[in-house]
Amino acid sequence: MIDELRTERLLLRPLTLDDADEYFRVYGDPRTWAHLPSGRHTSREESERAIQRSIDSQVRFGFSHCAVILRDGVEGLAAGSFLGTAGASMLAFEAWNLGYRFSPEAWGRGFATEAAIAALDAARRAQPAIPVTARVLATNSASQRVLERLDVELVWRGRSADAPADDADTAHLERLIFADRPIDAATLDAVIALG
Repeated sequence: MIDELRTERLLLRPLTLDDADEYFRVYGDPRTWAHLPSGRHTSREESERAIQRSIDSQVRFGFSHCAVILRDGVEGLAAGSFLGTAGASMLAFEAWNLGYRFSPEAWGRGFATEAAIAALDAARRAQPAIPVTARVLATNSASQRVLERLDVELVWRGRSADAPADDADTAHLERLIFADRPIDAATLDAVIALG
């Protein structure tokens, strides 16, 4: 089980229910969901349920999403600040889903890339035989740039499975899927079906 990760500037540690207020501050902020407004948490209880899923995944698979804490202060952010989350969750089939979400105050400083590199490595160590995938909306250029800096490759680009057939503005529905290794067609189809 992977309990703690350290990077040059960050500490990634397993989420606990004590993180619920800070987690909700990030996940309830509409700015962090500009590309997918329907994903925003609307209650602290929703954030608690997400944290509990991470706790359960940590126990079952040896890794999950982590709290990302700033080790030393930087301009505008104090040491010990909860910046957001990064990690991977096991999907219903044998594939990790890499993800990260940071408070707007942490944007533009390279924290997401730094945390995502550590999370990718941890998922690979926790379950080496399981591929690590990541999904991003094509309109989310910041998250796309993070993935392009990781040891993953673009394996699919297309319209979301849940996209309305008559939606004229399809740009916001296009997704990109990255993976850390070649994945079989059934796994790729299952990741695409997640929307």
